[in-house]
Amino acid sequence: MKNTSGILLAACLLAASPSMAGNLTFDNGQPQWHTTNCPKPVPPESIMNADPETAGNNMNALLSKYNAYAQDAQTYMNCISNEAAEDQKTIGHTITTGAQDEITAMHDVVEKMYAPLRGSQK
Repeated sequence: MKNTSGILLAACLLAASPSMAGNLTFDNGQPQWHTTNCPKPVPPESIMNADPETAGNNMNALLSKYNAYAQDAQTYMNCISNEAAEDQKTIGHTITTGAQDEITAMHDVVEKMYAPLRGSQK
């Protein structure tokens, strides 16, 4: 039960945090993060599918497309890394702040209940 409530708390905090970029979903109770800001590049036709008789200029064009794709793939991976790091930072701060707010609220309730007892000890 404690694990379930922790997962629900994390989900609520993620849903309530407007600065989150990625999406956190749960599949069979397992959290999964997905990017929302990073467009995944579309791979070009495979060079391996080229006909052995492909002209040099056409083969160079295929290689250029592959090189461009490799650059786009690196950009995509960097984007995901940056987005995930920002989300992790945001959610970490949100959890810490939320926990501190709950602790402070509980402390205030306990102090309010204890205050009359302190007054009678004088």
